[in-house]
Amino acid sequence: MIVLSRLPRIVLLLLFTVPASGGERPAAHPVALPAPETAARLERCLAASGFDVTRHEISGAEIRIFASRGADVRALLVSPRSPLASVVEWGPNAGEPRASGIPDDLRACIERGGAPTEVLAGEKFVACLRARRDGREIRFSGLLVGAEGTIVTTAHDLDRVEAVSVRLRDGRIVPGRIGRRDPSRDLSRIDLTEAVPGFLLEAGGRDRLFPDEPVFSLGCVDGGTVRLREGRVGGNPRKSGGRPLWEVRMETIPGSSGGPAFDASGNLAGLVKGRFRGTKDRGYLIPVGTILEFLGNANRGDR
Repeated sequence: MIVLSRLPRIVLLLLFTVPASGGERPAAHPVALPAPETAARLERCLAASGFDVTRHEISGAEIRIFASRGADVRALLVSPRSPLASVVEWGPNAGEPRASGIPDDLRACIERGGAPTEVLAGEKFVACLRARRDGREIRFSGLLVGAEGTIVTTAHDLDRVEAVSVRLRDGRIVPGRIGRRDPSRDLSRIDLTEAVPGFLLEAGGRDRLFPDEPVFSLGCVDGGTVRLREGRVGGNPRKSGGRPLWEVRMETIPGSSGGPAFDASGNLAGLVKGRFRGTKDRGYLIPVGTILEFLGNANRGDR
């Protein structure tokens, strides 16, 4: 998937010069995010690509974004569709007809949120996992750690499961075996049959987060696509079963359990445990300290 901030300037020029069609106002591209968040993601992506960006909020809660880089000036319009959804239109200048649809690269920009490159670098360590239990397919996410082909992920739904199918970021699908499962920590270790470089947890983990600090999760959807979700730390850790959990204001989608969450500098903030029952935007992270405890016990043969 292409990150807008990494595109060459000529590609960006082509991206934002889609020919206007006719003079009619065609259907806009829907986005499953509130208009302010959609606009913020577009602003960050454009700014990271060298554009000077300004925004103007106009009637009806619409947000118009102007991006300029020398003589290259572009305009985007973000409009609310509902409290939790928006639509995006764009054109070469404000007020001119806008092209229908949306380029794949701009769609990727919206989905990834204009997150820092340090966060996006963690995508190569995300594994998309599948297993079957009682005739039902289970999909979830995991984080490659160390250098021996080890994945750490959640443990719920994995009782009576021994083998999983692992999709790596290079597209390969390899078998995995559950080496250890710890329901009290809601963590499991999956061992691969080959050495695959992973995230250096001891060097790049944070066990202390701050209220309202931004965090970014990377989790699997549709069996193999990694989606980014941005959220904020809710406050001090809560206890569940005597163990701490970070509460976050973040959309937690099916399949993302076990995926990593990073701070703005690319340090691991925890693993996504799941969402609070009955909510869409309140989730929990398993802290780095709990993960290190679990992996330390597993390395000592504590099964």
